[in-house]
Amino acid sequence: MAQTISNLPIGAKVKFGHYEVESEGAMPIIWTIVAKNHPGYPANSITLHTEKIIDLRCFDAKEPNNPNSDRKSYGNNRYSVSNIDQWLNKAGSAAGGWYVAQHDYDQSPNAANVNNNTPYNTRPGFLYHFSQEERDAILFTPLRVVKPSVDGGGYEDITRKVFLPSATEVGLGDEGGIAEGTAWGFYISNAARRAGLTPQAFNNTLSTSKPSTIDEAWFWWLRTPYSSYSEFPWFVNEFGGLGVHYAYNGYIGVRPALNLSSFTLVSDTTDADGCYTFV
Repeated sequence: MAQTISNLPIGAKVKFGHYEVESEGAMPIIWTIVAKNHPGYPANSITLHTEKIIDLRCFDAKEPNNPNSDRKSYGNNRYSVSNIDQWLNKAGSAAGGWYVAQHDYDQSPNAANVNNNTPYNTRPGFLYHFSQEERDAILFTPLRVVKPSVDGGGYEDITRKVFLPSATEVGLGDEGGIAEGTAWGFYISNAARRAGLTPQAFNNTLSTSKPSTIDEAWFWWLRTPYSSYSEFPWFVNEFGGLGVHYAYNGYIGVRPALNLSSFTLVSDTTDADGCYTFV
């Protein structure tokens, strides 16, 4: 039997799509329902955020030909042209193929331009292991993103299927006085925002820096830039507060979000992992 996902409460766990860190084989992704009919999102939508950090990857690679010295050395913190944004919304192929330069100085996240041994230019796009039906079920979501001052400041509005949450959405305030959406209302404390790695990510990441144990909380990227700089995106730190680091750092966690229609069908009972499953 099946039911609509709108019947599930906030905080319920759902398995949707599959993911592979390296070559261990694709495994189901567990998501948490963090909002319903959220303001600014598609009508009748359910917002999912991965329960845990699914991988460790950079926000954006170094851009060796960029005349901006910080982006040349440390990567670009403008989300709309970042490697992570493009990768999250592409299927690509088993040997990469998802990357297309987004501006004149853009660089793929290859080994020469990403630190911590976590390049992903030859990895499949994030959506590669999703079925076509699953990809089609993901709604396009309008997003507001602060623009770094070097890019003119203010904000830009983009539309994506898969996205990193903003500082505003996870309850950590607005960058430069600009609200990037509205708070989901799910993350109401630092403790609630703390997240560790999935067993899949912990066991298979090639990062030279990772938690010492699987139960240890770790860092995860936000789409929000530290807008007075050109190379620093914000992230949620191990204590559930804000932190900032270079975009090319490959040991920060990836914890994406997406929206599904309220009418999406899921199982009416949970599996052995306490999760509802996509029908």
